[in-house]
Amino acid sequence: MTEWREQMLSEFMHFNPRTPLLKGSIAKKVAMEHLASFNRKIQGYEEGIFKGGAKFKNGDTLVARITPCLENGKTAYVDFLSDNEVAFGSTEFIVLRAKEGISDSKFIFYLAISDEFRDTAIQLMTGSSGRQRVETEALKQKVFILPALPEQKAIAEVLSSLDDKIDLLTRQNKTLEDLAQAYFRKWFIEDASNKWEKKSLGEIVTINYGKALPERERVSGKIPVYSSAGVTGWHNQYLVNSRGIVIGRKGTIGTIYWVPEPFYCIDTAYYITPEDSKYDLTFIYFLLKTMSLQDLNEDSAVPGLNRNTIYSQEFLQPPDDLICKFIRLSNTLLQKIQSNTAQIHALSKLRDTLLPKLISGEIRVKM
Repeated sequence: MTEWREQMLSEFMHFNPRTPLLKGSIAKKVAMEHLASFNRKIQGYEEGIFKGGAKFKNGDTLVARITPCLENGKTAYVDFLSDNEVAFGSTEFIVLRAKEGISDSKFIFYLAISDEFRDTAIQLMTGSSGRQRVETEALKQKVFILPALPEQKAIAEVLSSLDDKIDLLTRQNKTLEDLAQAYFRKWFIEDASNKWEKKSLGEIVTINYGKALPERERVSGKIPVYSSAGVTGWHNQYLVNSRGIVIGRKGTIGTIYWVPEPFYCIDTAYYITPEDSKYDLTFIYFLLKTMSLQDLNEDSAVPGLNRNTIYSQEFLQPPDDLICKFIRLSNTLLQKIQSNTAQIHALSKLRDTLLPKLISGEIRVKM
């Protein structure tokens, strides 16, 4: 097996490489909110006019350089573009690209989400509190002990096989949820009767505020911690000892998460428990997803969603037997989603256990 050797990061990979994209061009744009914590996949994009920002293409790795996004593991691998297509995004991205014959693009992604790399980058942050950024030039000069290209590829293949299974299960979950949402729209919106009584959401649910939890405490335990942007860590205590619904209220507003297990909800989000609803939460969840809550911003500097605004949203109340029919159907689909999610958690845990051992050379891969 090949020996590992010390290499300066700037010798191992390109930082913010020159990538041609004319100003004024229309191209795919990736914002910071399109990156999930410790998730290889970019969660979405929009079309925009290029005026400036980071430029990248397939095979590049995007790393958030600003606090708290870097600490939260906002890093992604670009794989959604066409051949030779160039996209752009936040000025707060560091773009990493493989050097031909020296480094493997997928290995670079896994290196970038490793504790060693992130801790090094965090130590190089400068600036005022709350707006600190990584000094990219200083990061380029850091020395890491790294494997030769063949072993990089072998390591990336092991970790990618786990991420590929996670991606497959994630896509299956989206298909199942889309199916349930299609049934909801057909039965309760498209085929709604004008004889059904109009109700407001506040008549059937109570919405609760999440509670603050410092980021330093979201590092251990088995209880997922939800914010307006989804899971932001794990904790050893729950705020809600049941399944529930989480609604983004600050920053990323109107996001809606189905949580099938005990969880902690922080103060950038609202939550609803089974005890807070006159109907099964399954019905409430899919009802909320038809209400375009993301368009109800009432704040200026930071987007905000007022609880009374949610309460005022109206819907036509279907007959109980039709609601029960939908609940039976959707619960079957949600149970399959829950099973897939349990597999995702197990695969993620295995990947997260293997990653530091493979990246450091503690475990070697046979080639």
